[in-house]
Order: sequence, then structure tokens, then C-alpha cells
Amino acid sequence: MRQIALLLGAALATTLPAQAPWTAKARAYVDLFAGPAMHGRGYVAGGDSLAADRIAAEFDRLGLEPLDGRRFQHFSFPVNSFPDSVRVAVDGRPLQPGVDFLVDPASGPADGTYRLVNLTLEDLLTAERRAMTMSVISGNAARLRFPSTTNKDSLALFRSLEQEVVRHAPVFRTDVPKLTWSVAGRQYRNAVIDVRVGVVPDTAMDITLQVRPRMLPRHAARNVLGVVPARGGSKEWVIVSAHYDHLGHMGPDVVFPGANDNASGLAMLLCLAEAVKGEPLRRNVLFVAFAGEEAGLAGSEWFVADRPIDLTKVAMVVNLDLNGTGEEGITVVNSTVQQRFFDQLVEINTRDGLLTAVKPRGPACNSDHCPFVEKGVPAVFIYTMGGIAAYHDVFDRPETLPLTEFEDLHRLLTRALSAL
Repeated sequence: MRQIALLLGAALATTLPAQAPWTAKARAYVDLFAGPAMHGRGYVAGGDSLAADRIAAEFDRLGLEPLDGRRFQHFSFPVNSFPDSVRVAVDGRPLQPGVDFLVDPASGPADGTYRLVNLTLEDLLTAERRAMTMSVISGNAARLRFPSTTNKDSLALFRSLEQEVVRHAPVFRTDVPKLTWSVAGRQYRNAVIDVRVGVVPDTAMDITLQVRPRMLPRHAARNVLGVVPARGGSKEWVIVSAHYDHLGHMGPDVVFPGANDNASGLAMLLCLAEAVKGEPLRRNVLFVAFAGEEAGLAGSEWFVADRPIDLTKVAMVVNLDLNGTGEEGITVVNSTVQQRFFDQLVEINTRDGLLTAVKPRGPACNSDHCPFVEKGVPAVFIYTMGGIAAYHDVFDRPETLPLTEFEDLHRLLTRALSAL
């Protein structure tokens, strides 16, 4: 596998002119990492491992040094995977996986045809009614018809009731406005299916399911590490990070390419690594491609626990995620805490006339910067705004990713890193 990755690295290097614009290099990276050979960088067909080897080959090609002899930081975490075909039919009519329906990431198994039993909130509100309902749905499938709400307490109640139902029968959620997938570290007793709004009529009588998940209690994963030493020597660090994992396969028929999330951020990390290698900074720079972000920031959580460098010596973490658009500028998460770095970004952007906007946002635990923030390490998370709306679905593909402001964002980040 390592030899294949090195060959791929050499192939990519020969397809790019030495002075190609950064956007052209990014396009090649996105096409590769969100292409079919990487299997969505997930947990079927070794997708995330293929990506890790490929990134390591790029670090080697660019001349990044291992960290104390380590190119990889190994760890593991639990994940529910779907290597086998997932099929759903309603009243005998097959639904299209990934477009009409998704399985819940924590879905358990189901194999057969089930009568659909419609359940309302009133069927589950009291202990007596719940006991009666559970006897009715035994051997059938439950179609949940809860009222629409944004109230947090109501949503928590609905989740709790659903958890009780799924212990007794497969659950069928209909009228989902957007199919959005993720990763789960557990597996339910029964299957749970999300169906796009308008696909299943109210008169539907039965559902045929084939769902055969595989729980991986200790999935082996790797963060990938590459160092550009400081010019003149330094004991301080800057970390530039991006997660490389995505959602992978929902069976062999459905793949989530993850072009914007986060082949784009990985492309930015690799392009910044090339630029910094050519002109080293006053501090050491550690480039980290994190695994397991989609599984709950698993890679960055392990990094701050394992501490391969002294975190007290880290001047700034710049985390890159969703870097593939930019028509409406960028947002800098945790900028209200890291005001000085944010002000530098704004000053450089205004001076050089780069992006439409550099917008501040407060703390949010929504990407790999978060474990660093929780340990008191200065960190920000930068994402682009505008453009395509594809996110955690089958439509986040290389051919639809515009990379509109990649060039200007690369300039902004390179200059901001140099100013640190």
C-alpha cells in the first residue's frame, strides 16, 4: 500500500508544472482525494488508510521532515460501518440509496419485509401507552410522525422516545428535508432509515429492508505528521491542520466523496506546506492531517492527549476545513478569543485586496481546533462561505467544487503565517 501511495505521489508531481497556480494544484489534490480510488476516505475498503498513505507520500515529496522520526501518530476508535449493500423498498418500489434515503449512521441490522405502523407522539407519551405501542410494533417497523419543532427540550424528548422504539423495531423517519450523513461509534439493535420528504406516501403499507452493518470496536487510524523546521532555530511551534477523513461508503453502491469536506482543506494544507517549505518561518511548523474528525474529533483529541510536542510551546493552531468556495469570504472561528491573529488577517486582507470578507465568529467546538482550545492552546478554525450547499451528502463532488477563492485564501494564510 505504501508503494502504491509513493507511485501516486510521483504521478501527481509529474502532472503539475513546477510553478503552477495554487488553484491548479488544489484541483489536482481534490480530484485525487475525493476521487473513487479513496473510497470516500472512510471505513469501507480501507479508504482512510489509503488517504493516510497518500498524504505521507506527499509530505515525503515536499520534503517535510517526520516529527521525531514519526510520520504517523497511531490511535483507534469505534465506528459503525456499512460494507454491504443497503436496500430499501416501500410497497415493493425500490428507493435510490443516497438520493431517496440514508441509513442512520448508528443503524443496526434488518433483513425482511415489515408492516409499517404509524406512531404519533400521543402513542408514546405515557408509560401505559408506550407499553401497548411496543407490543403492537413487535415484528413490524415504526414510522415516526412527530410534530416539527426547533425547541431543544422537545427534540430531546423525541430522541429519547425514538431510542426506546428502536430497541423494539426498525424505525422509519420520513419527510426529512435534507439527507445528511455522519459517522457513529455505536450500533442500534434495529435499523433506522431516513427518507427524503415527498418520497413515501402517507398510504404506504410495508417496507422491505436489507441493512447489514459491521461494528468496528477498535478501528485503527493515523494522524499524518510533517515538519518544516524554523529558520535560525526555535523551540516554538505553529500547527497547521486539516482533517482528511470523510464518510466513506454506505454499501458498495453509495460513496460520499467529501470534496469540500475536507479534500479542500487538505489541499490547502498541502499547498501551504509547499510554500512554507520554500520559505521557512521564524517558528517550527507542524503540519497535521487528522483522522477521525467526522467520528467526533477523534484524531485531534488523541493528539492533545498523546502530546507529540510540548503544547505550551504552540503559538497558534490554524485549522482548515471547508476551504473550497469563498464567494462570500471566510469565517474565523474562535477569532473573538484570538483577536490579535484575527486583526492581522483583516489587516493583510484589506491591504492586499484579497477576499470579500474576513468575518469573526466566537468559540465553537465544530472542528479539530476545539481540543486545542480546551487545553488552553491558541487556535482558530477557518472556513470559506458561499457557493455550493453540498454538505455530508453524495453531491459534495470534485466536479461541483468551484475553489473560487483558493488562490487569495492561500495568499492570505501564507502572509499571516509569516507574520506570526
